[in-house]
Amino acid sequence: MGKTDKANVLFDYILKSKRKADFFGLATDKREFIAAPASEDAVGQVLWVFGYSISVGFRVAEARETIKSITASILEMKSLRGPIYALLGAIYIDETLADIISKDIMKQFDKLDDTWFWPETTITYGNGIVPYAILRYAMVYNDKKAESLGRKILCFLEYCCTNNRIRGPIGNDGWFTKGDKAPATYKQQPIDSAYMIWAWLCAYQLSNNPTDLQNAKLWMQWFEGKNITGRKMYDEKTLKAFNGIDKIGHNESDDMGVNYHSGAETNICFLLSRWMLENEQTL
Repeated sequence: MGKTDKANVLFDYILKSKRKADFFGLATDKREFIAAPASEDAVGQVLWVFGYSISVGFRVAEARETIKSITASILEMKSLRGPIYALLGAIYIDETLADIISKDIMKQFDKLDDTWFWPETTITYGNGIVPYAILRYAMVYNDKKAESLGRKILCFLEYCCTNNRIRGPIGNDGWFTKGDKAPATYKQQPIDSAYMIWAWLCAYQLSNNPTDLQNAKLWMQWFEGKNITGRKMYDEKTLKAFNGIDKIGHNESDDMGVNYHSGAETNICFLLSRWMLENEQTL
């Protein structure tokens, strides 16, 4: 199956999962959708995917119609990451929509204390996507205010992930709540390292400062073995990436905590990170 065929399969799956203003989140192994809505993250990601699809001329009419049908629900989202993913898609297709979403996101960072520059009391997963989207918006529309904010958020996350610890994601075995002495160490996920790579690379595209590029490369080193296990997070022969780092002794991990399961999200994040760094380009 070629790349276009695979893209069509994934595109069709999204369309078939469509409800009125959102999507079904899960399906059974019998290909029957479960009667529960997808998360705001997932709906935002649909706008991201279809925005990119439009930008490359792939099934444009269907993508535009789907985006039109979910825009109102996206503008009503209460979460942080749903609109962030949506912003990444809006950047490609609609400056007005991108402006509205970006302003709503940036308001969440107004009047925050510099010691906890995050609009939630707990920093959880996929955090780097927040500065990444804001910096991408800044780059596309030459918005200096967004650039400054995106960099400030990124530097705060970098501090959280490196202060008195080996550079690495905030683990989901406890996350990082305001007032904690340090982030959780275990259940580190590749998506977090990838998003930090993308964010620092976008910062570099804006600044042309070699330090920003170096930070992106340092986060890539998490996959190369500069992590708490000392082991690579992918298979060098197949480039299959591994799902994360658990506590030693976890029933799905090896003697150092590497979880060798390999999901689609993990592989997409890893391969995109390699491609972006090699081309010094973000998407």
